[in-house]
Amino acid sequence: MKKFMKALVLAAVAAVGVTAFASAQGISEQEALNSALARVPGATQANVTEFGHDYDHGRLEYEGEIRYNGYEYEFEIDAACGTFTKWEVERKYY
Repeated sequence: MKKFMKALVLAAVAAVGVTAFASAQGISEQEALNSALARVPGATQANVTEFGHDYDHGRLEYEGEIRYNGYEYEFEIDAACGTFTKWEVERKYY
């Protein structure tokens, strides 16, 4: 019975640890890209000219560029919480 209880407790601790790790990962690349596209009505993934991830001050962030309807949108998104840390819009003539 003691072995069963010990195994049950270890399984519960492992499950909680995996859940905490999954939630600590923040947002995915696709979620970040969808957030950026949502700020540019009408733009699609075909309008994304650059997208990637980088570490800034030890924190993972997604960064990219969207070109749509004569404008260029540059953005950076904190991967831990999904907050935009940079959003710049510039009129371009293509």
